[in-house]
Amino acid sequence: MKKFIAGLLAILLVISLAAPVAEAKQKNDFKHEVKSWFKDVGKDFWARFFIEKMFAKRIIVGYPGGWFKPGNPVSHLEAIIMALRIMGWEDEIDWGKEVPKNLENRFKVWDQGYYYIAKAVEKGIVKPEELWNFKPNEPAKRYEVARYIVRAIGKEEEALKHMNEKLPFKDAKAIPKDAVGYVYVMVEMGLMKGYPNNTFQPNAPINRAEMAKIICQLDELQGEDKETLCVVVSVDEENMSITVKENGKVNTYKLEEGVPVYIDKNYSDIDQITPGDEVKLIFNDEGKVVFIQVVGKEVTTKAKGIVVYVNEEKQTVTLFTYSGQEKGYVGILEEGDIEGRHFELETEYDRFVLVGDTDGLEDYVGKKIVVMGEVKDEASIYMRGLLLEVDKWFEVTEKNTLTFNVTSETWIEMDGKQIRLADLKEGAYVELTARKDSAISIKVIEKVGNK
Repeated sequence: MKKFIAGLLAILLVISLAAPVAEAKQKNDFKHEVKSWFKDVGKDFWARFFIEKMFAKRIIVGYPGGWFKPGNPVSHLEAIIMALRIMGWEDEIDWGKEVPKNLENRFKVWDQGYYYIAKAVEKGIVKPEELWNFKPNEPAKRYEVARYIVRAIGKEEEALKHMNEKLPFKDAKAIPKDAVGYVYVMVEMGLMKGYPNNTFQPNAPINRAEMAKIICQLDELQGEDKETLCVVVSVDEENMSITVKENGKVNTYKLEEGVPVYIDKNYSDIDQITPGDEVKLIFNDEGKVVFIQVVGKEVTTKAKGIVVYVNEEKQTVTLFTYSGQEKGYVGILEEGDIEGRHFELETEYDRFVLVGDTDGLEDYVGKKIVVMGEVKDEASIYMRGLLLEVDKWFEVTEKNTLTFNVTSETWIEMDGKQIRLADLKEGAYVELTARKDSAISIKVIEKVGNK
């Protein structure tokens, strides 16, 4: 049998592999070049997600100059290479074996095709008896690709049981009788479907975009072992990094420039990723993220505001969100009579003497307020604290605040480091994301201070 296979390989490969194949790669010489898009795969191209994801995983590669050629038909050899890669069998190829002597001159351009086909025969993707009419560089028909894929995933026995199945396509009779079961399995698995006019077009070639979708869907069914599922803690666009929580640990990864970002399967942008999002990451050999897919948008609330309450006992935080104010002083309003009647603001970290526009404050003594204004350098005439010249002020009420629960999973960050709820001070200006009323992340943008 081995001599029979080798002889057939020699016959067909001498004839058909005189030119290199786009899907080929030299072993140990593959340099994965990350691109945010191909020149011929536009932003709204229907298969962009499938193409870029399979490109990131090295299942499908492009052509020199940044082209993908999505409309080009997939050859038999290209289809086989993709099937071997998606099953993880490419790494099993013994590249050290010599190409038979009588084939050396024919494989000077690219000799790896020989090994891919030999491995496909070994794995049962191609049967020895099929090699007589096998033409690697000719376009693969839809029913032929169905056969390769079904055999690769080990469902040939199921296909054989359905060879007499009546398929629901107008052109079902055009499907070769010995291929009906393979098409049936592919359709049942959702890896292939008919066209809008209810035809299957079994003898039509599959183009590269269509093949990318099939392979990507198969990858999803197999569990996507090369992807890391985690929850976003933060994204640093300036330093091109993403911090995530996975298996209870927090890790930070560098992002490759131009990394594609998708929300579900829709093309998006990195600034659309928010803390709490569930994402799948794909890495290159250098450990950089080369593909991001948001698979769960858990954030239902995004808010920015000034912290006015931190309740450690109840594990809650309350933000003042009125009027888009970013800088404010939070405290209890008090009235003093040293050197004349005046108002003071008692904060967690300091006492301020209020001057300027203080009309109406007398009705809010003993209540918590937020004061917007400027701290003066000159000493207070009352010797009770720094002068805070009031620009405007607000009473803290339920109408201008939002309260969120803080859990053990809430990520609280200041100066790029994780902090505890106890370290979060009233007066800090923060950005918060939440799932309903539970905070996912709290990031301090402006710390509290007396100047």
